[in-house]
Amino acid sequence: MRGFSMLIYLLLGAALAANSAVDEVLALQTQQTQQSGDRSADATSRHAAAASSRGPVGDPDDEAVTEADLEFQLVAARASAPPRIDGVVELEEWRGAVLLDTFVQSQPDEGAAPTEATEVRLLYDETSLYISAVMHDSNPSGIVASVLRRDETHNNNDVFAVTLDTYHDHRNGFFFETNPLGAKFDAQIIGEGGGQGRRGAQQTFNADWDAVWYAAGSRTPDGWAVEIEIPFWSLRFDREPGQLPAWGINFRRTIRRKTEQVYWAPVPRQYNATRMSLSGMLVGLQGVGEPRNLLVKPYALGDVGQFPSGPDETPFSDHSTDWSGDGGLDIKWTITPNLTLDGTVNTDFAQVEADDVQVNLTRFPLFFPEKREFFLENAGLFAFGLGGFEGPRVIGFHSRNIGISDGSEVSILGGARLTGKAGSWGIGLMSLQTDSSGDVSSANNSVVRLRRDLGNRSSVGVMFTNQQSDGDFNRSIGIDGRWALDDSTTADGFWMSTSESDLEGGDSWAGAVSLQRATQNWRITGSVMEIGENFNPGLGFVNRTGLRQLDTTVMWTPYHEANWVRNQTPHVSYRYLTDRDGRLLTRRWHFDWDLFLKRGDKLSVAHNRAFEQLDLPFEIVPGVIIPTGSFESNELNFEFVSDPSRVGHVNANYTTGTFFGGHRKQLRLTTGFRAGARLSTAVGWTRNDIDLPGGDFVTNLWSTRISYDINTRVFLAGLFQYDNLTDQFFSNVRLNFIHTPGADLFLVYNERRLTEDPTLIDRAIILKATHLLRF
Repeated sequence: MRGFSMLIYLLLGAALAANSAVDEVLALQTQQTQQSGDRSADATSRHAAAASSRGPVGDPDDEAVTEADLEFQLVAARASAPPRIDGVVELEEWRGAVLLDTFVQSQPDEGAAPTEATEVRLLYDETSLYISAVMHDSNPSGIVASVLRRDETHNNNDVFAVTLDTYHDHRNGFFFETNPLGAKFDAQIIGEGGGQGRRGAQQTFNADWDAVWYAAGSRTPDGWAVEIEIPFWSLRFDREPGQLPAWGINFRRTIRRKTEQVYWAPVPRQYNATRMSLSGMLVGLQGVGEPRNLLVKPYALGDVGQFPSGPDETPFSDHSTDWSGDGGLDIKWTITPNLTLDGTVNTDFAQVEADDVQVNLTRFPLFFPEKREFFLENAGLFAFGLGGFEGPRVIGFHSRNIGISDGSEVSILGGARLTGKAGSWGIGLMSLQTDSSGDVSSANNSVVRLRRDLGNRSSVGVMFTNQQSDGDFNRSIGIDGRWALDDSTTADGFWMSTSESDLEGGDSWAGAVSLQRATQNWRITGSVMEIGENFNPGLGFVNRTGLRQLDTTVMWTPYHEANWVRNQTPHVSYRYLTDRDGRLLTRRWHFDWDLFLKRGDKLSVAHNRAFEQLDLPFEIVPGVIIPTGSFESNELNFEFVSDPSRVGHVNANYTTGTFFGGHRKQLRLTTGFRAGARLSTAVGWTRNDIDLPGGDFVTNLWSTRISYDINTRVFLAGLFQYDNLTDQFFSNVRLNFIHTPGADLFLVYNERRLTEDPTLIDRAIILKATHLLRF
């Protein structure tokens, strides 16, 4: 009873503190409004900035309020009229907005003042959040702006970005970025964005998520400017009567030619914009209207294709021509401002970009990322497992296992997904029914994911998956967690068990613990993982079973003041992998020295030393067998990457050394060219020249990407690939027209053919239209 009374007192105290904070915000807003009548727009903004950007609104003893919240606060000003989003910042339109012009460097000189001035203003009304930014530049001709396409990376452009932590939980949020041309790039951040730079549904920085928002940019005589509108209905957030709770917010500017990044609320250089716990705080949002909470997105599809009349390649004259049409829809219902129900009927992914062809010189399956839109929103919530680009990998849920079987599409009849937050809980529920196709039976695919936020950037979660058809099933259940030991150190762990209808017995579990520490000059990671022989997540991914593994990496990351060297990252990695009885299977040392120049060029030299035990032979390419046995390897690697922001750039990587008792020489070469912001090309070539006791062979993989972007709404892209092992040429050409935000028209051409005859394997032309309706 005493504990219950104490809980009541704590809740009342928190409510009084929150009410006091709101009163402070209202008083400060009133003061700003009164002052605005006596000063010019710019003078008013500067006075308000002095009063609010460093104001102690909030209780410093509240665990939900960080030091950055208390030091960097922005009081939202209500717009008398919505500003025009045209990229031209007219101060009269931004009257009353707080001016933020105090930024600090993150890179290359952490903590130093920026070399160029930046001015940011923010307004809001009942429907939207408005942000303007003026980027002054002493050398306007040096500004880099070469991207028009939506969601193309802005890493090689001058950019302005904003992050919004709308739940103010210091770990989740939204990322919006644009450049002087008004090109848009957005992403969801979950768990402070541990996967930034890596695309796909398994990453906690989900760059494939798309929101409806508006951006426009323009050049100015002394720099450039942008204006942004973010509708509240595009976001997910908690709501209180009459107002919104405080949000986390931060702003970042990148000056590309100087490789300089500056933030409003400082972010140490070992982190990035997704470090939500270092954001400032946005307060004072009031009178925000209830958004229309039902979105319907129907599609119509028509296609014509030519395909072989049988299972084997046949002459073109024997191909059959098929005409077809279809339709379906996706539904998004915002049940509450922070819980969303998505439904899909007769889902189609005809507009999806083709997978990159990969040459597999290992005995383990390859991993392909998710690219289908329906699975991408809140995808980071379903992230579970451990693994990098090389070595064993465990993923508890990989959505590509729904609707794709052995690389072929299987129709999704329909399904639903519920995602969002309820207090400290993150919720993800998904269930989809796939159709039968050939030997593949109709199946139900369901996932339950719950994750609870704990204090200090920590969390704990559970996951359950079930794939079931015709009495057969594959199920998994797992728990995972993240613990922030201090500001620089986190520990992650998971355990998962699987079961199947046709498998009895144990040894069907996997578990891992990892530790990461990032400081200004050091990055240290380590992990241990064990995978049972019978572990098989039917809706997940695992590329190797029956093992124990130790992984560690130590990296030194100093920055320099030299005129030509920016920073270097010498590092060493070690992997030790055994079977369940402790017998050595793999050991690998990796020594690498990366040198980054001021403009962004990179030089690298590496030495790899490895041991591999093969208990079974495998066919590396048709006709060449790697026998059982123990193999030692030594190889040297050299890499040069020129500054990719230049008109022309090159990436060259050469490896030479021993390989499964023989020798391998590998060359990876990519050259790119960009003519202004509209036309860009990239040609890649990967060649392996391998001499083995069992035979010699050469692999060649060519790829060409050509993009022509007419403006920020119309894009044409082509991907052409050739693989000499299969002697196939692949073509994928897509025209995308965004006729209204959230609605698209796609025209797609796909083709596969053998080059030796030449013989057409198949080809198709697809026209797909979508439209977004709000109710």
